[in-house]
Amino acid sequence: MSEKRLRNIAIWYCERYLVSSEKLAHYLKKRLYRDVRDDEERARFSELIPSIVTDLVALGHADDREAASARLRSALRSGYAKETAVAIAASSAMVEREIVESELDNALIQALPELENIGLVETESATSQAILALKRAQRGPFRLSDQNDKSRRRDVAWLQRRGFRMYAIKMALDIDLLDE
Repeated sequence: MSEKRLRNIAIWYCERYLVSSEKLAHYLKKRLYRDVRDDEERARFSELIPSIVTDLVALGHADDREAASARLRSALRSGYAKETAVAIAASSAMVEREIVESELDNALIQALPELENIGLVETESATSQAILALKRAQRGPFRLSDQNDKSRRRDVAWLQRRGFRMYAIKMALDIDLLDE
């Protein structure tokens, strides 16, 4: 292992994936742990990681906002509720939650163009987002087979795992709010 090899590994990783600075540093530490056996040499190369990451951030290869936005769009397209998508994006991109939250409106427009009125009241927006998630996954009223009690319970659980509140789930699945 040499400094040039470590830098080349970092550049290759940035070219292959859209990464944040923290994710890049984590990957380089993981590669050092895997490739370098000597503890002293590993410690010496670990000291080089912050400067390599700083250089690649300055060159635009690693960008926290872009990485957060990409992870957020992916989570939203996968059918997660806004709050859950923000948490998933912050965790997977290894960035601060505030950075992800600042990208939320833009990511909603890009990831879910079917939602015309993003500025709706929160409950209406969550219901619209839940309906869209059901439609994309062919669940709920969009299920190809007939709905029964078992499939309805599964759809409710699926939406709950994706972070939707019960009110939005009941509205999306058209469940009578008095039925319990």
